[in-house]
Amino acid sequence: MRTVTIPLIITTLVFSSLAWAEDDVAKEPLTATDKIVARFMELDTDLTEAVSFEEYMFMVLERTEARFALMDENKDGEVSADEYRQFWQAQKSQYYRLKR
Repeated sequence: MRTVTIPLIITTLVFSSLAWAEDDVAKEPLTATDKIVARFMELDTDLTEAVSFEEYMFMVLERTEARFALMDENKDGEVSADEYRQFWQAQKSQYYRLKR
């Protein structure tokens, strides 16, 4: 049995590595949009190759809770104007500019 197993393993490794190399050559480099779409598709936790509303909202809720926790400095479950002002100045003013 050992003489059959070793050639089988070697053959499997050779063909799988050739197929992998062909796949690598055939693929074009990912565009920025491809990368964004791939990142979005990571939300597909049930592997249906589509993102359901529930899967999307789970991500939105996680991000919303994390952002709220950053804003609620004293952790009382509410964000005061002063807390939001401090958050805005520390975190968001670098990304947004109000039109004057």
